[in-house]
Amino acid sequence: MTTLTAPPTTPFTVPSPRDSPAFFPPTPPSTTTPLLTTTATDTTTTKRKHSSISTAPQPPNYKTLINTSPKITPFEKEVYHLLLTIPPGSFTTYALMSTHLKSSPRAVGNALRKNPFAPGVPCHRVLATGNSLGGFKGKISRKSPDGVGGVDTLIEKKELLRREGVKFDDKGRALGTPFRGFK
Repeated sequence: MTTLTAPPTTPFTVPSPRDSPAFFPPTPPSTTTPLLTTTATDTTTTKRKHSSISTAPQPPNYKTLINTSPKITPFEKEVYHLLLTIPPGSFTTYALMSTHLKSSPRAVGNALRKNPFAPGVPCHRVLATGNSLGGFKGKISRKSPDGVGGVDTLIEKKELLRREGVKFDDKGRALGTPFRGFK
């Protein structure tokens, strides 16, 4: 509360917010910092809480991005939403995804090749039957006649999976059972 006294030459005091009866105890740490504005008038102090400002960058909401993107076909949207259900450290196959979507593995692969949200929408978590790497970024695992093929992109795919905890055998196949828990 602000105390004003007359005459104006007499100093007035403004207590700290902790002295005010309207003081709220601190909240537990969070990623946002509330802003408080103090407005002094003749006899009172008013506090207003404004919107919070985030102190940490927020990841994109991929579900919203997928739904609102005008250049993505309805089938591609289904494929990308299905990708979001595969947990980090897991993988699935083109065949399992296509069975769930009642489609073909090639159609799923074509949709993944066009994924504009990678790696946030994790197409790298989809492998060929037999847990081999298959393709990535439109490239396949064999070299083309001109010497340009999918070798570098497959190294990238394997590294993304390794960082998430997927293990590979000496032939480059992922170890474990493919994810089947699609929603």
